[in-house]
This record gives sequence, C-alpha cells and structure tokens, in this order.
Amino acid sequence: AVVSTQSTGGTEHIFIYNDTVAAWTKLEQHTADSQTCEPYVGRDGKTPCTRKIKKTTIVAKKESDRKLVDAWLRAKTPRPNTAQSDAVPSWEETTDVNHDDTGEEGTATCYQCGEGFLRLVRCRVCGKSIHTPRCVYNETNGDLIVTATSLRCFMTDFVWSCPDCENLLGLLTDEEMIELMESFDDLDVDCDSRISLDDFLKYKHRTFKAKYKRAMDLTEVEGAIEEFRRLDKPNTGEVDWWSFVDSRIVEKLSDRPKSELVSCLTPHEISEAKMFFRSFDADSDGKITLREAEKAYERWFASLWSKVLNCSDSMTGPKTNPELSKRVGEHVKVNVKIFMEADVKKHGTVSWSQFLRDQSIYILAARRNAANLYKIKPKPDEMEIIEAETTYQKLV
Repeated sequence: AVVSTQSTGGTEHIFIYNDTVAAWTKLEQHTADSQTCEPYVGRDGKTPCTRKIKKTTIVAKKESDRKLVDAWLRAKTPRPNTAQSDAVPSWEETTDVNHDDTGEEGTATCYQCGEGFLRLVRCRVCGKSIHTPRCVYNETNGDLIVTATSLRCFMTDFVWSCPDCENLLGLLTDEEMIELMESFDDLDVDCDSRISLDDFLKYKHRTFKAKYKRAMDLTEVEGAIEEFRRLDKPNTGEVDWWSFVDSRIVEKLSDRPKSELVSCLTPHEISEAKMFFRSFDADSDGKITLREAEKAYERWFASLWSKVLNCSDSMTGPKTNPELSKRVGEHVKVNVKIFMEADVKKHGTVSWSQFLRDQSIYILAARRNAANLYKIKPKPDEMEIIEAETTYQKLV
C-alpha cells in the first residue's frame, strides 16, 4: 500500500507499506496530529471514521514498489488538454484537431526524448508521439507488456493509448479511490492482496445471507462464479489490485453526472466523436434520427461481417446469407435502442450535446489498451526487437 502525505509547507512525502493495516496506521497517526482532518461516517452508516483526511491521501494498493508510485504520480498530474468545465462544448466550439505532430524540420518527434525517429507510435487520446519500444520501455520503467502493446499497435496501425492516458486512476477522486480500496479489502478474505475464487464466494455467501437470511442456491452461486470470471480477465484464477481496479473503475465513473464525464475528454477524443457523429448525421442537420442510426449501424455491421467472411462487397455476406442477415439485424436493433436512449426528451432525434454526454463513458472506457487489460505477454519476435533497441540505447 502507498500513502502520500503533504506537510503544512506543501512538501509531499511518499510511504510504501507491505500491507494495508500498516498504511491505515500511518493515516491514523497523521490524523491525530492534523487539525484539518474531517471525520466521516463509516460504511455501516453509524460508526464515525477518521480515515478520510484533507492532507493525507491513500494513493493505491499493490505489493510492488516504484512502478506503482510512478504510475500514480503520472495519473494525478493534471492533463493540459483536458477541459475544466462541465458544460458540453457546442458544435461550433468543437474544432477538428490537427493530428500532424511534427517538429521544426518536418519530422515527427518523441515527447519522451524530443528526438525524431522512424518507429513512432501516436497516442489517440492526447495525440503525443513516442518511440516504440525504446522510450515506451523507459517511460514505464521496463514494463514489457505495455512496451510490447505499443510495438504491436505500431506494426498493425492499430489505435494506442500512451501510459499516462491509459491510466484512468487519475480521473478518480480520493474518496472514490478509498471506496475501491475498502471494497477490495472486503473481498480479500485471507488478506494476501489477492482475491481468489474461494475468497470471492465466501464474501458473496456472507453478504447474501446477511441480506436475504438464507443461503445462496446453485443458480446464484453460478452467477457469482461468472462475476468472478469477468473480474479475472487474464484468467489467472485470482484477481490482484490492478485487475480489480480495471474492472471497477468504469463502473465508478459511470456513477457521475454525464456532463462531468465530458469534461474528462481531451480535444482529440472530442474531435473523433465529432467525426463519428458526422458519419451518422446523413443530412448534416445536426441531429441523428432513428432511421439514420439504423442505416449507420447496418453499414458498420455489414462491413464488419465482410471482413470476417473476406467478402469484397460489404453487403454480400448479409444479403446472401439469411442467418447472417438475421444476426446483423439483431445487433443493429440492440445498438440502435441503446444509442437512442440519449434522446432523454423523446424528440425522436439525438443532438450533438446529447450524443457527447451519452458516449463520454464509452470513450473513457476505450482508453485502455486491450492487450494490457488482458495482460498479453510479448511474443518472441517482439521480445527480440525490444531487447535489441533497449540494449543498443544502453550501449550508446
């Protein structure tokens, strides 16, 4: 566990502990000496609690060392491109971002070292470019999974989020972080900083019996097991702190007002959302009708299936295959229904402001690189490139 404290003079101190109990002890000691602490009611709604204080912040929980501190400090650094107002920008206020990140001589430059290089990968969230794998490796303190993901995206022209933008912890308030830590501690029955299936089922049995005064039946147990599998995305049989946060952070953010989430988007993300809105708004009147949404999703799913079936014509697959056409129709119907829920006033159309508010949580959730989320390890050929370039840098 990591605790960050700030003295009266503004100096920040970082403390690392091997267990949460020691971290809480440090917090309580600081609370006793602090005149700015504000006690609050505990989770039972009755017991006063002094864990939440103004000058001390629990940063994160993990058994690691400097990597955790670096990740949290990067997450808590304000992003210059992030809007500060909760107001949804109007269509006129939203400008198309220039994705050309070039230096004085017309060559792309790396934000980490400031040099130009052939193997640059661009972050789709903030728009900055960085060397891969060389500078990504240094930026993440040698995290091979993140480094390999950046290299893989460069090789395939797939979208990529840099370590700073991918780290959604910076979007959480201190109170939200404490709530996540307490939830993790509740599930970690044997206090080994890991949530096993056995831990998870014990917690579910205990809370279910306390609430409903009976034991869980077989169907409910199977549901709990399925819920654990959704938490355990890498399928390792246990859930660590980072996996737990990854699974809960979007849920925590979705509890906020939608207009507040819009303020978390960067200009690049808003620009991409504007392009997406244009693709739906066929008559360019600033509103998306039900029929326009249906047409757009039909094109998208037809194009997707054509790639799966390797068809030259995007409409060939659905048209010639009744079963496939039925499945495409079902997907379109579900997605259009979800899309039109943004029309809260039931006018039959979705405006730009409604669209951006409704899509903001999905845009933020999409910042995570899937390979990092599922902890996909580097392949042998990727390891060769990473080792070659990082070794060359050390020699130079």
